[in-house]
Amino acid sequence: MTYEELAQAARCTARSVRNYLDDARRTIGAPVERVRGADRTVRVLLRASEESVTIEHIGRTLAREMLRGIFPVAGTALERSGKPPRTQVVVAVRGAYQYDELHMRALRRWLDASQARPRRAARFTYAGRETRERVVWPVGIVVRDLARVYLAGVPEEADDGRDVRTYALERVLVRGAGVRGPQVLSGSSAGVPPDGVDSARIVDAIDLPFSIYPPDVDGVMVHVRFTPDQARYVEGRLWHVTQRVRRLHDRSLDVRFGPANLDEAAAWVRQWGDGASTIGDERLRRELGHGVSIRERRRIRHEAQRVR
Repeated sequence: MTYEELAQAARCTARSVRNYLDDARRTIGAPVERVRGADRTVRVLLRASEESVTIEHIGRTLAREMLRGIFPVAGTALERSGKPPRTQVVVAVRGAYQYDELHMRALRRWLDASQARPRRAARFTYAGRETRERVVWPVGIVVRDLARVYLAGVPEEADDGRDVRTYALERVLVRGAGVRGPQVLSGSSAGVPPDGVDSARIVDAIDLPFSIYPPDVDGVMVHVRFTPDQARYVEGRLWHVTQRVRRLHDRSLDVRFGPANLDEAAAWVRQWGDGASTIGDERLRRELGHGVSIRERRRIRHEAQRVR
């Protein structure tokens, strides 16, 4: 197709087509040839393998490039063609991990394995509470707060496919003596998969977006009251799928949700400092060391003095 034909199909200018095609190998995953015919017209030919044109492949490519844009990858600086744009767009991610190329390769293997049906197992060495080899059936990935990538899958010791676990990408060992993982297994080397592993879903097993851990059966019920000056930063945001938000007459805000992991809930309340008062669940109040904030205690004391 000519540039003009491509521009008409894409509803853009021929110049935009030329600029996008300059970066075609990275964005599409396949090289592009330009051929000038006897009529002096340039025509474009995509040299794509059968895999390159599948929706799954394009999805993987886009996901990979998105991650490269968010996370600096050592030795793989993005090359940009043409003049720099006038508009500046900055994505600032505090505390984001710098994944190197070996971690990116591990991520690609994990994504490839998670697409197979029946699912294929992966073996890798993981530095968790104890460093050991694990066999897991990959389901997909979780990008947490734009700062960290988790590999999600069903471990070999799981009872069924509902037991999805997450593994921090930076803790997957990719270098060192005898380390080659993750290795995708097949046949008898993978062992017998847990029941229902092909239908496993991340969202059914992890307490997203609040926590990367599964919702606790014995978790805490969170009930927090935010002061009016902090309420504007809380309202309109999704903290938990079960949340209920209510504005009070004094413009303070009540937020309730749960059950939630005790440690995660306590960390969430602490970030608001004196702007949040914990109400309700006694375990959460004990974990925080107090039932109400310093500011709330001052307000109560002041009102008591005024009444007297």
